[in-house]
Amino acid sequence: MAAPLDTDPDEASAYPSAGGSRLKTLIAVCCGLLCIAAIWTVFEPSRAAKLAGGALFVVFCVVCQSYFSLRERALLVIAALVTAIAFWHADATGIQDIIDDLSRAGYLAAFMMLMTSLRAGANTSISVLTIGEYLTSQPPGRRYVALHIGGHFMGVLLNFGAISLLGPLIKRGVEAASVRTPQLSEIRLRRQISALSRGFSWFNLWAPTAIAQAVVITTVPGANASLIAISGILMAIVLLGVGWGEDRLTGHRARQKLVREGVPLPAVPPPDPPYAAIGRFLVVSATLVGLAWLIRLASGIPLVSAIMIAAVPVSLVWLFIQYLENPAHPWPEFASRARGVFTQSIPAGSPEAATLGLAGFIGILGASLVDHSWLAESTFMNGVNPLLVYISVAAIVPLASCIGLPPMMAVTFVGGILVNMPALGLQPSVLGLSLLIGWGLNLTGSPFSAASLVLYRVTGIPGTVHSWRWNGVFTILSWMVASVVIVIVNAVV
Repeated sequence: MAAPLDTDPDEASAYPSAGGSRLKTLIAVCCGLLCIAAIWTVFEPSRAAKLAGGALFVVFCVVCQSYFSLRERALLVIAALVTAIAFWHADATGIQDIIDDLSRAGYLAAFMMLMTSLRAGANTSISVLTIGEYLTSQPPGRRYVALHIGGHFMGVLLNFGAISLLGPLIKRGVEAASVRTPQLSEIRLRRQISALSRGFSWFNLWAPTAIAQAVVITTVPGANASLIAISGILMAIVLLGVGWGEDRLTGHRARQKLVREGVPLPAVPPPDPPYAAIGRFLVVSATLVGLAWLIRLASGIPLVSAIMIAAVPVSLVWLFIQYLENPAHPWPEFASRARGVFTQSIPAGSPEAATLGLAGFIGILGASLVDHSWLAESTFMNGVNPLLVYISVAAIVPLASCIGLPPMMAVTFVGGILVNMPALGLQPSVLGLSLLIGWGLNLTGSPFSAASLVLYRVTGIPGTVHSWRWNGVFTILSWMVASVVIVIVNAVV
C-alpha cells in the first residue's frame, strides 16, 4: 500500500520563494539541461560534449543563486580565484584542461541532482515510512543492528534522504518514551542516532549509487571499482561489529548508572517485521540496479553513470505504482507528482550539487597548479612507504573536514596530487579505497560533515555533539580498523 505523505521539508524549504514561476521554470530548465549534457558526456566524451557540460555548469551556478547559502557562494568565489590563476598560467592545452574540469564538475552536480529525484518516490511511500518506524521501535538489544543496517541500505537508494527520514522518527520515538522514563532520553537518542549515522556512513565504500564512488573513480584513473567495492563490503561488516561492541559498552555503563539511581528499565517488545513494506522497498532497489545494469551492458558505460541515468525512470515508475495502489487519487495528482520530479525534486538538490561540483572543480584544478616535481623531490616525500601514504590519506580527509573543508575538495585535491606523483609507486585501487575510507570517517567524525549538518537540521542535535562526543571513539576505532584493511588490501593487490 502507498499513500501520500507530507511534502519533503528539505525540498520545500530549498525551493525559491521569490522570483515567481518564471525563475522556477528557468532553474528547472537549467538543471535539466545540465543533466542532459552530463549524460551526453558519459556516452560521448567528445570536446563538444565537454564544452557543453562545462558551460552549462557555469550557467547553473549563476541561475540557481536563489538556492545557494553562504557555503556555496564561498566556494564560487574560491573557484573563480583558482580559475583565474589557472587561466593566467594556461596555454591551449591548459585551457582545454579547465574545460574538462568544468565538465567533470557538471557531471558531479548532475549525479547528485538525478539521485535526489529518488526522494520523490520515497517521500510519498508508506512502505518507506513503515520500515523507518519498524527500525526505530526495536528493543535495545536489537536496535543498534536494526538501525545500522537500515541506515546503511536505505542510504543506498535514498542517500541523505535516509537520515532526513529516520532522524525525525528516532527523535519522535525517544520523546514519546521519555514521558514514562525521562532519565533514558539522552542515552536513547545518542545510541539510536549514532547507530543510524554509523550505518549510513559506510555504504559509500561499495554502493554504486554513492556520489563518493563517482568522485573517487574519476579522480584516481585506474582504480578498480569492483576491488574497492568488495573491500568496502568486508570493512562495512567489520565496522558493524565494532560499532555494536562500542554501543553495548555505552549501554552497559548507562544501565549501571540508572540502576544505582533506582530508575526502572522498561521492557520493549519487538515489533512484527513489515515484510510487505520491506519487499516493496527491495523491489524498487532491485529495479534501479537492474535497469542500470542493462544500460551498462547495452552501452558499456560505468555502472555508477548507469545508476545516475536510471534514477529518474525508476522514480517515475515508483510514483506510478503508488498511484495504481491508490485508485482514489485522481490521475492529475499523479501527473503533478511526476512533473514535480523535474520541477522540484531535481532542482531541490542544487545546493548539494553545487557544493560537490564546485569543491571537486577546486580540488582537481587546484591540484593541477601544484608543482608535483618539487613536491616529489622534497625531503618529506622522499622514500615514503606507500602504506604510510594510504593510512595518512584516510586521516587527512576527516581532519580537513573538521576545519570546514568539504570532503569533496580534500579528496579531489589530495587524490589529484598523488596520482601525478608516479615515483611514490601508489596502487590506484588502494589509493581510491583510502580516499573513500576518509570520506566515510568524515561523516561520523566531523561536525561539518553532511551527515552532521543534516541531523542538526532535522533533529537539532549540534554537530560537535554528534561527531565528537557521541562518535569520537568510534571514528578513531574505525580508522584503526581501516588501517589494517588497507594493509591487507595492499598486500593482495
